[in-house]
Amino acid sequence: MIRRWRVTVYLALGVVGGLAVLASGAWVRLGTPVERLPHQVVLKRLSGRWYTQAQSAIVAVANGPVIYRRNADIKRPIASVTKMMTAYVVLTHPTIYPEQRLVTITASEVLNDRQGLAKGDSEVPLRVGEKVSVKNLLVALMLPSADDAAWVLAHSYPGGAPAFIRVMNRTAAALGMNATHYVDPDGVNHLGYSTANNLLALINRDMAIGTFRQLVRTKTAETSFGRLSNLNQLLWRYPGAIGIKTGWTPWAGSCLAFAAVRRHDGQRLTLEGVVLNEPSFGVMFNDVKNLLNLGFYVLRYQVVFTRGETVAEMPLMTGWWRRPIPPVRLVLAQSVGTYPLQRSARVQVRWTLGRAKQLRQGEIVGYLRLQVGSRHTPWVAIKATRSVQAGWF
Repeated sequence: MIRRWRVTVYLALGVVGGLAVLASGAWVRLGTPVERLPHQVVLKRLSGRWYTQAQSAIVAVANGPVIYRRNADIKRPIASVTKMMTAYVVLTHPTIYPEQRLVTITASEVLNDRQGLAKGDSEVPLRVGEKVSVKNLLVALMLPSADDAAWVLAHSYPGGAPAFIRVMNRTAAALGMNATHYVDPDGVNHLGYSTANNLLALINRDMAIGTFRQLVRTKTAETSFGRLSNLNQLLWRYPGAIGIKTGWTPWAGSCLAFAAVRRHDGQRLTLEGVVLNEPSFGVMFNDVKNLLNLGFYVLRYQVVFTRGETVAEMPLMTGWWRRPIPPVRLVLAQSVGTYPLQRSARVQVRWTLGRAKQLRQGEIVGYLRLQVGSRHTPWVAIKATRSVQAGWF
């Protein structure tokens, strides 16, 4: 009888104690985060007046949307901008590459070199029997735009220059450059043509090759031909310029494929583009400088959400006779921003807390990023602002 009485007392005390705990609000459960941000935000692109004397032009974010175009689908001679494809075929063909492979200069190539000099073409000195590395030929091709270097590389291809030119055209078709036709590896012949839009596609493929990127941003280089300088004056005159290729013939006018990079708030933005049939090199470089300036201006980096901004609130659920408990604020660990590549951006949130029973101040409970068109910003951590210890219930 005494033992039963004791058990009854203990049970009663346990019930009373449990009710006291619940009444005091000590039982706490973490709820599901309630998001406090919109699912979509409007991005503001600044306005500006685009202008160029080029007959065809295009400016775009690297591997991204086009932000300016003018007559970008009209077929035109492209002069030495042709050499972007010559370099691409060399750099992606194992028979011609690697760069330390030596090519022997023939008598016909020296004759072609001298004929080019007589016509005022850009050339480097060639000697019969001289052994020249593919690396030096590529430097001569892309810096001083040596036409003879283009032909030496083409002749070194299995089947010679005719086979090399066929590969140039097959490669163009494979890259979707359906309005492009090559008749030589140097662009001197005015029967070759392309469009600004097609050349932009080639720029994206070329600039994905590390050797090409390093080559076109080189100002000067010591080679077996002597010290060679890049004809692209943007490398000297425009901060952030990273290439790419100049060109000129009487039929094509002055042409330039270009790229430049700039940083905003620690973010890196690369713009690429093409201008065809400019009146002169001086006008062309000034035009491209203005196009890049405006492009970087209208795509100014925008901070959408700031560090410490509340992303969501986590409600805290209590037991019986519960008293109000303020929710836990969930905030961004760092700012989130983007470039206005589209008119709006989608806000994406991913929660990682799961069925946790407690929460520590500063603990990562999820991540947030922005989707702008087909692009995403990096995930940024969402953290809790205070600790919560769940009850025993």
